[in-house]
Amino acid sequence: MRVFLARIRPGLVYTIVILLGSSLQFNSQLFELNGILPDFLLVFPLLTGMRYGPRDGMIIGLSCGFLRDYLAGRYFGLGLFFTFLLAWGSGFLPVIRGRLRYALYAAVIVFTTIFLRFGRAVLSFFAQYSDMHNLRFLWFLKEMSQDLLLMILMNLTIAAVTVALHLVLPPYPRAKKPRSGVMINFEPGGPHV
Repeated sequence: MRVFLARIRPGLVYTIVILLGSSLQFNSQLFELNGILPDFLLVFPLLTGMRYGPRDGMIIGLSCGFLRDYLAGRYFGLGLFFTFLLAWGSGFLPVIRGRLRYALYAAVIVFTTIFLRFGRAVLSFFAQYSDMHNLRFLWFLKEMSQDLLLMILMNLTIAAVTVALHLVLPPYPRAKKPRSGVMINFEPGGPHV
């Protein structure tokens, strides 16, 4: 029974966190500030990929991307693909132990939030440009990025909550002996912290 519970523990923990996070993102105004919600279904797959490797990032990225597209009422595809790709790719980042890894987490979340926000702005511009030909791109980009700083701060806040949740309820049992060795491991197949 103990072996069985150890085998299904990651699936249970990930399922609970994804369901809780998706309900907080789409059904709750608990984290809403000025009409902006943090993007939990982007932050969680990124952190999972960086912390537990590309396989877990890929699975969680697909699950969160599916929920993101489904609950937002969009067509399936683009959100699912980008969430999967970013989560899987984050598993190949260098493994950093110690407190320095939190700086890497923050940098990846900031970069990804900016990348997705400007990507959405460009796609929205071209979708609206077909109707209004006098629309200026720089003005539109400025309008779409007015709340970018607030979105970054909210994503970093939800990332801190997610990291704390990972520390309290990790999907995998903790190692019995502390790890030693190099501080930064650039091998993609190397041990993850």
